[in-house]
Amino acid sequence: MTIRFVVMTDSHYHPTAIRDWGAPKMLTQSGEALETSVPAVNALDADFIIHGGDLVCGGGSFDLPTDEYEHSIRHVAETYGRLQAPIHYVPGNHDCDAQTGSFDSLFSTFTMPQILDVVDVAPGVRLALANLYHRDPVTGHWTQELDEALRVADLAAKKDGAALLLVLHEWIAPGHVRPGDDYDTGCVVHADRLRATLVECSSVVATFSGHRHVNRLRLWRDIVLVDTACLVGHPLGFREITLDDDGFLQSRFHVLDCPQLLASSRARCSNEMNQHYAGEELDRNGVVLAPRYQQITGG
Repeated sequence: MTIRFVVMTDSHYHPTAIRDWGAPKMLTQSGEALETSVPAVNALDADFIIHGGDLVCGGGSFDLPTDEYEHSIRHVAETYGRLQAPIHYVPGNHDCDAQTGSFDSLFSTFTMPQILDVVDVAPGVRLALANLYHRDPVTGHWTQELDEALRVADLAAKKDGAALLLVLHEWIAPGHVRPGDDYDTGCVVHADRLRATLVECSSVVATFSGHRHVNRLRLWRDIVLVDTACLVGHPLGFREITLDDDGFLQSRFHVLDCPQLLASSRARCSNEMNQHYAGEELDRNGVVLAPRYQQITGG
């Protein structure tokens, strides 16, 4: 059975932005990106949708007042309410109220994990949706509670012959490591703990992250790591993922039909930085073997 789904992340909707903040984000045009994404995603008739967090511009860098934060949540919910496939969310570091650090309004509007939720999305395929911020509203941690919950989910999946797709906001493996840098610079805190657990949790066939606004498609050991660029700046789009029974994972990156927005975002950065965000061609439109999925499906 072929499974097709959409991965989008970091929509960063800001209802009253007067500047765009850090590149490649275009917060002053975040409403256009948000609105345009819905018919583009619906056109694919996917089995389900994943959103990797940072729906809005709450805690962290953005000092959004509580009333505007709550308005932004309602607007995103109303917009994504027009999506025709089931959508599954994890929180990002900018999804809490900047004034209080609370996720209460977000969690009362969207179904999100308190720690880790497991959801059946297709025959033999489950999402493991992780909340990296259940202890700290701004800094993501792979906590002992998350670790234990993933191990429980793995045992259940192995018993049922199911595959797990782990969804979390922040990166698991670093990008380019410069001399003198900590190996896990830019990754979730305790990424080393998570990587060690992933080695043992063999039902986890792939992971999906956002956060750093960069497209990457990597095979790490025998796990596929999929990192996706932001929806609100160059390269301005989302992924269509196909999982085949023969064990291959295919990505196709769809660019939103917002040419002026895309041009404005590109103009903020050098060609080198724009290429960094977009990733190599195979990071956007690539096919990789998912060895664990192949073993589970018998492909």
